[in-house]
Amino acid sequence: MSGIKKKIRTPDNLTFSFMLATVIVIIMVMGAKYFWDYHQEMKQAEREMLEKAQIITQQQKALWEFMAINQRKINYDLEGNLEYKFLSCSTVAMGVGAMLAAETDYKLKPTNISYRNILNAPDEFEILGVIHLKKLPTTTEYWAIEDMDGKPVFRYMTPLVIDKFCLDCHGEPKGEIDISGYAKEGLKIGDFAGALSLTMPMDIYLENMHGSQRSNAFFSLVLILVCITCIYLLVTKMVTSSLGELEQAVSKVGAGQWDVNLKDLKARGEIRRLTNHFQNMTEQLKDLYSNLELKVEQRTDELEKANSILKKHQYELEQMNLRLNETNIYKSEFLAVMSHELRTPLTSIIAFTELMLVDLPPQDENNLHILEEIQTNSQILLRLINNILDLAKIEAGKAQLNLEIVDMQDIIALVESVITPLAKSKGIDLSVHVDPHVPLTKADPEKIRRIIENLAGNAVKFTDSGGRIEILVEYNSLTNEIILRVNDNGIGIKEEDQKYIFEKFTQADSSASRKYGGTGLGLSLAKELVELHQGWIKVDSQFGGGSSFIVGIPIQNLE
Repeated sequence: MSGIKKKIRTPDNLTFSFMLATVIVIIMVMGAKYFWDYHQEMKQAEREMLEKAQIITQQQKALWEFMAINQRKINYDLEGNLEYKFLSCSTVAMGVGAMLAAETDYKLKPTNISYRNILNAPDEFEILGVIHLKKLPTTTEYWAIEDMDGKPVFRYMTPLVIDKFCLDCHGEPKGEIDISGYAKEGLKIGDFAGALSLTMPMDIYLENMHGSQRSNAFFSLVLILVCITCIYLLVTKMVTSSLGELEQAVSKVGAGQWDVNLKDLKARGEIRRLTNHFQNMTEQLKDLYSNLELKVEQRTDELEKANSILKKHQYELEQMNLRLNETNIYKSEFLAVMSHELRTPLTSIIAFTELMLVDLPPQDENNLHILEEIQTNSQILLRLINNILDLAKIEAGKAQLNLEIVDMQDIIALVESVITPLAKSKGIDLSVHVDPHVPLTKADPEKIRRIIENLAGNAVKFTDSGGRIEILVEYNSLTNEIILRVNDNGIGIKEEDQKYIFEKFTQADSSASRKYGGTGLGLSLAKELVELHQGWIKVDSQFGGGSSFIVGIPIQNLE
């Protein structure tokens, strides 16, 4: 850490960034104000120009109306004879417009698409204005700001309408020469007669507006300079100078110099609190580095002791695991030997019982019933012993499949011969169906029989008298599997217990073992034997609504 030479320039960057951000904000605000003021002043100038244009045009219309009312008094004597050269309204308007144009830059003239005098010919703006005013009779004015000869001007037009004083020159009959020497247009009272066009220069308004904008811009520039100066002085005094001292302290600490005292640092607010936190952190780091080696040594000793304890526990666990493996092997061997030794005499008991049943006369019902009970319970005990033996072999890894070509019809017939007596003894209806499309496959016929027999025996056990059991065998062409189903309408299995039923020595309900008997090995063995065939098994059940055990066995190639 002592080799660090790079110095952080945080205060300078902070001052520059803060000032730049402030200047940008001020420029944006002042720029927005500048454009807003410009827009408002333009609207104000437009309103003033419009008001002035309305007054001038209304004054011209009043003069025009006055001339129309007093036209006969001006041009005729008391006997009705033309005394003076004819002075028409149009002539007066043209004269007033000419006099106004001579004295000022204002231009005023009547105009129309069809005009009598070339001086009344409309320009492009006036043509658009005449069309607009004629198309919309309710419109009383039409205006715009445009450039004319490189200067901004305000263009204004107001419509002219025929009244009774205009009919002498513009009325009917159309085409008749009026007193001024022009053909009448055949207009009627209220018809559109053209527009009065006024052009006013705007350079004075714009010059004043630009002068105001320049004053505002100058004021804004002064404001920005003053703000920059004040911000620089304030940030330098209140922030960057304190941060500069703090930066030097950080550099010393980074170089491994712990003797740093910031209590006399002139700072306030957040920087003061940051300085205090840094001072506390420095003192804690100093203490930490001073005692680090001792603490590391202590922690190392503690870790070595903990590691020694862990190794001891690991050795104990390994020894315990070895003993458990040995115990498991002994258990499997014991179960296999005992199952084999128990199965031999039990087989003899069953054989002698069957012989006695053959020799016993039908009239001896009492002894006949006793022998049948002996035979039934001996077969149950034999199946239990076979289950234990098979599970022991599977756990010991000695279970093997004796693959043969299997016809499911034959296996189901064997299962039916065993399960039917059990079902009849409890008054249960047993039905068996094998789909004729189920193909031959390679499997261990004895283990397949044991799978179905265990599932069916389980169904008989948990189905009360009057119940129904179905054994179905189908073929699923999509998955190329033989599907075995054992359905019953017995007591069913609770949903929370269904995940445990395939475990060894487990039943869904502990009370079931007391009421129905059994060790819980049948389903566990069925699952193990199914998985030996690379198949699967599942249950679909509702408590109180029966159960359906479904097995899938993949089809094996017969070759």
